[in-house]
Amino acid sequence: MAIKIRRKSRAEKDKTLTLRISDKNKFALELLATIQGRSLSSIVMEALQEPLKAGLTREKKEGRNIVPIYIPDVAYDLLPPDRFVKLALAAPDLLTEREKVLWKVITENPAYMNEDTPNFKTIRLRWESIQTDADELLDKYSDQ
Repeated sequence: MAIKIRRKSRAEKDKTLTLRISDKNKFALELLATIQGRSLSSIVMEALQEPLKAGLTREKKEGRNIVPIYIPDVAYDLLPPDRFVKLALAAPDLLTEREKVLWKVITENPAYMNEDTPNFKTIRLRWESIQTDADELLDKYSDQ
């Protein structure tokens, strides 16, 4: 019986991040990776986990309880329009000025929102149009 190995789809693959560090720090990271028998990437990712959790964890009221939420857990989605909407719902304070206008275009149109619930399918289908509308609004009112 043959065993099938499922490869990650293009969207699921890890992304590359390029950063500048000194030769000495790179050397130190490589030494630590060698000592621990780990990859350089795993060393860096482990170092990032705590600051990411600390900086991106918010409190959310659920009934009578206040629970911590890690924004990437509730906002991340493979599809950019869905990811944007989920971020706007979870942490509107993290939106850029342009994104705030995008969110305004979405929330003011009943085709995109049913009370407080976004219509993800319609938003996805009209994503380019939504972006164009937001850009036109920014252009129109940016000088005023």
